Amino acid sequence: MRVVDSVLELIGKTPMLRLHKITRGVRAQVLLKLEYLNPSGSYKDRIAFRMIANAEASGALKPGCTIVESSSGNTAIALAFVGAAKGYAVKVFYPQDVWAEEKRRTLERFGAEIEMVPLEETEAARRAGVHGARVEIPGRVKCRELMHRRADVWWARQFSNPDCVRAHNELGLEILEQTEGKVDAFTASIGTGGNFLGVAQVLKRERPEVKCIAVQPTEWSGWVDPLSPEARFVPGITGGIIEEIRASGLVDEVVYVGNEEARSMAYRLSQEEGVFCGVSTGANVVAAIREAKKRGSGATVVTTAVDRGDRYFSDERFIT
Repeated sequence: MRVVDSVLELIGKTPMLRLHKITRGVRAQVLLKLEYLNPSGSYKDRIAFRMIANAEASGALKPGCTIVESSSGNTAIALAFVGAAKGYAVKVFYPQDVWAEEKRRTLERFGAEIEMVPLEETEAARRAGVHGARVEIPGRVKCRELMHRRADVWWARQFSNPDCVRAHNELGLEILEQTEGKVDAFTASIGTGGNFLGVAQVLKRERPEVKCIAVQPTEWSGWVDPLSPEARFVPGITGGIIEEIRASGLVDEVVYVGNEEARSMAYRLSQEEGVFCGVSTGANVVAAIREAKKRGSGATVVTTAVDRGDRYFSDERFIT
């Protein structure tokens, strides 16, 4: 209970909730880090603030510059939020086939400019869970082109910006503090990968035996999981943090969750636990409960409630 001088001071230090009703009969406890309580509604506030602040400190981002990014939602909103608080214009390249009206209105409320970018895999994206880092690729090409044309543009590059990982290192430290270091497993959906890598680095350093589980949407025909050895990356456009994860050895297991399972769990979290969360949070919790069922009393599985449920009213697919 304190008075702050900027809404940006309210980012981070989110509470942890022990789940009870949806884990009935499970001996291990499942803890949910309530990241949707960050000011703009997701854990992307952490990375947006840190990326922008460090770009200012380095001189890469100057007054009058426009912040640009390719994003399927949460990062775009977080950048627009932090940009508004700091006085920057923000331009977002948004994947057309994961478009949601509620996200558009939120971005516009924060003053962001939006440019739609079509996907190449339209039918597949409509049918299946959507990998956030994959659908953002066409927009990244647009960001790079804009950077080459204009000197007053700063591209956040969340998919390869080390400050994205460092922001989630801080989240990992919060988890350790709140659990007093007693974490046995951690589950996280992987989009650009910053959350998984940043938290896993911290947890493995302090507790090497912790199991870190990557959560991915169930594949559609022709889709290659970016964590798989078959995935190929284009420098400056794809890979980045995901490539670091693949090389790090921090992934102990990859699990797949389908749309309906993730959506159903998100609804259960709202209706049984009072947690108003999004579909990717549902997927995280599905994976956490699967792991908790394998463990005995005294074990602790941690995951994150990454965003609010009102971002999924018009599109309830599992979007990492």
